[in-house]
Amino acid sequence: MGTWSTESFGNDDALDWFSELRNASSPVPFIQETLKSGSTEGVIAAGAVLAVLARKGGVDVHPDVDEWCAGRDAPPASLMNAAANAIQAIIEDPEADGHDTWAELGEDDEDYLAWLANLRSIQALLR
Repeated sequence: MGTWSTESFGNDDALDWFSELRNASSPVPFIQETLKSGSTEGVIAAGAVLAVLARKGGVDVHPDVDEWCAGRDAPPASLMNAAANAIQAIIEDPEADGHDTWAELGEDDEDYLAWLANLRSIQALLR
């Protein structure tokens, strides 16, 4: 992976996921499948996109995400709840892809704590 950060779209996997979302024939089923798959970066990106679509403030996303979300309908509450639950599963699973990478830095590492804070922030916006 070439780029990695604690932000929702600060890594290649999340940006690749967003590219696939833009090309999807229907965004909602694509996001639903992402949430079921459990891919950490996809789930986090999907949660951030849903929060932006719901017009929740405070979501730091790539400018292309803001542009893509503009004028689109708000997502159903059930989808937002599913995303919040998928993020909770990542938070609770130390073996989850991505989670284990940040955890290797140590429980008190600044980047690890920032990554967890980002997940919790997105999750709060989805509820």
